[in-house]
Amino acid sequence: MALALILGGPVVATAQNAVVAPQVSRANLANAASFTVTSVLAPKGGSKVTQTFRVEVKGNKARLDYSDPATGNVQYLANEKGVFFVIPANKTAVKQNIKGGVEQALQVAFAQANEQLKTAKKIGETTVNGMPADIFKDAGNGTTIYVGKKPGFRLPLKTLINNEGGSRTITVTNIKINPTLAETRFALPKGMQIVDGGSSPVGAAGPR
Repeated sequence: MALALILGGPVVATAQNAVVAPQVSRANLANAASFTVTSVLAPKGGSKVTQTFRVEVKGNKARLDYSDPATGNVQYLANEKGVFFVIPANKTAVKQNIKGGVEQALQVAFAQANEQLKTAKKIGETTVNGMPADIFKDAGNGTTIYVGKKPGFRLPLKTLINNEGGSRTITVTNIKINPTLAETRFALPKGMQIVDGGSSPVGAAGPR
């Protein structure tokens, strides 16, 4: 009951245990969208660690803004010129020789949830912050994922992960479907030095 109150709505049980969760994919997101992904790691005996991603998507373009412990504030940009890992502090844009775009951006932002969705099954329905959601659970490790049902955002709204090392909670807020996003949001900042970064994806920076 306490969990239902926190999530903002009652949990409705369902017998559809055979339903497999939709994967994190561009097809499950509106043509344009913006939202915030917040990951809070609470290790047993340690201090909480919070990482926040601001995600913006428009067509085949994407932008992620987040802070990396090693480099500070960084950006992931995918536009018609390619995929770039931008480090504003030293005016460097590392060009990634990978097929990135929106799909790669979503893999970065939803790294943990997407992995768990592969084996999770539907156990019920509820609402998360006023949005309808299907509840999926991985029986093997107990991970629970609340996937949005609203057209234009069929992605994880909340993910709860618990293991012997502690817990991680990933929440999505500030969701805007088909907002007006200027083209300049996806352009490289002026004065950037472009460096070839090879084929190493930036996905490792996601909330693990």
